[in-house]
Amino acid sequence: MKILVIDDNQDFREFLSGLIGFYRADADVILAENGVKGLRIFSNNPASFDVVFTDRRMPDMWGEEDVFKIKKISSQTRDGFMSGEDSKEVLRVAKAAGADEVLFKLFRNEEIKRILSF
Repeated sequence: MKILVIDDNQDFREFLSGLIGFYRADADVILAENGVKGLRIFSNNPASFDVVFTDRRMPDMWGEEDVFKIKKISSQTRDGFMSGEDSKEVLRVAKAAGADEVLFKLFRNEEIKRILSF
């Protein structure tokens, strides 16, 4: 299983990578520090990614734009949209962009396990 984590917070990227590795030891986790780099990595080989975790607020490209572009390239790739804001607005934009799951930071570990168990 190949997973892309896009988040501008290095500590959070590393935390999520470790958590994914705990639940899926076979996972190949690729980290990107912003939406532009994440989209570039994904676009180079979209068929290889099973799951993408995307943060909402990033300096160069917001997560909903990333999700929309990723889903346009590959509608089969599952996307976990992450946000520190717990609001109906976040749910609305995530779903409009095509996100499969919405995770509110700090989320429960079981939510990650559920996304990885498809």
